[in-house]
Amino acid sequence: MINNWLVTAWLASPLAGEPPYLDGILAWELAYRLGACHASKTGRWTPPEGIADFPVPLAKRTIGGYDVNCCSAPILPPLHAPEWIEYTSGRFEASKLALAIEPECRKMVTTASGTYKSRHSPERVRLADRVCWFVRGDKKEIHKLLKSVHAIGHRRDVGYGLVWKWTYEMTEQDYSIFAPCDGSRVLMKSLPICESLKNVRGYRLSYGGWRPPYWHPAFFAEVAIPC
Repeated sequence: MINNWLVTAWLASPLAGEPPYLDGILAWELAYRLGACHASKTGRWTPPEGIADFPVPLAKRTIGGYDVNCCSAPILPPLHAPEWIEYTSGRFEASKLALAIEPECRKMVTTASGTYKSRHSPERVRLADRVCWFVRGDKKEIHKLLKSVHAIGHRRDVGYGLVWKWTYEMTEQDYSIFAPCDGSRVLMKSLPICESLKNVRGYRLSYGGWRPPYWHPAFFAEVAIPC
């Protein structure tokens, strides 16, 4: 049954990087279950027509000629949670690993670029207890996908962004794209610049993705981002 919901991911560990969009999480999980992640590899080189539009259990609205999912940007709690910078490092110890390989099987590998390049990358980490999204969709189908999502954000492979439970709270109004505030409308979701934003406030102009997959350059445009 389609309704308005406040979806909350309660975290058991600090969040690394920026919180993700919920429709992006649902699309990735659905693609994984359908085997699309194994059947073919999608990268920045993939043309737009080669990217499947997975039917996530969210309502859609047409705004400025674009069909967008009814899902707000991620919302962190208003409290000033502690945050810091941590570094993720990686180094290919060629001199040590070579000792485990027979001399006739050894070969040259590049460590200046590619898979074996050394790295020491900064990562923003926040001690947030939850991440929330306003959505309009089918709660039962949403939960079927989210119950298998045990971590969000960056560096999930080393324990950041662990989710210990998902909760759903029904809301009277649809706050997934716009929300009323002092007689006007406030933007709640990243949208491409269009005429529909003429009387909307609470956003900043930027350049980036507006639909899943948000990282793909084919869907980059001048966008309004909630702030």
